[in-house]
Amino acid sequence: MDYRASWDSATPAITHEVVAYYEHGGEAPRLLNGTGLLEFARTQEIVLRHLPEPPAVIYDVGGGPGLYACWLARLGYGVHLVDVTPLHVEQALAASSRQPAHPLVSAAVGDARQLSFDSASADAVL
Repeated sequence: MDYRASWDSATPAITHEVVAYYEHGGEAPRLLNGTGLLEFARTQEIVLRHLPEPPAVIYDVGGGPGLYACWLARLGYGVHLVDVTPLHVEQALAASSRQPAHPLVSAAVGDARQLSFDSASADAVL
């Protein structure tokens, strides 16, 4: 897949090294083990301080394998995940399917520099 931004030749391409790093699939295990558990819990605490009450619409941009997105969906938020790594989107969709009562609204491969959402269409963006 070509990750170069076609809308602006001055915008740097997303390097294959970045995608290759995340395609190793280590992000979810990193957050669910060792000191990653502290990072995950602390980030959840900080995020909740700033979000409106559910059922607000949340865009999780760069949402990785969907740990935060699925957690927010379980809390009642309408969550749309976008990540540049196809593996992360697959992992997020798989995690979402394991919580059928609270699935993600959507999960798609995309670039944070050019989102397909309408302006002002979310209550919060992570």
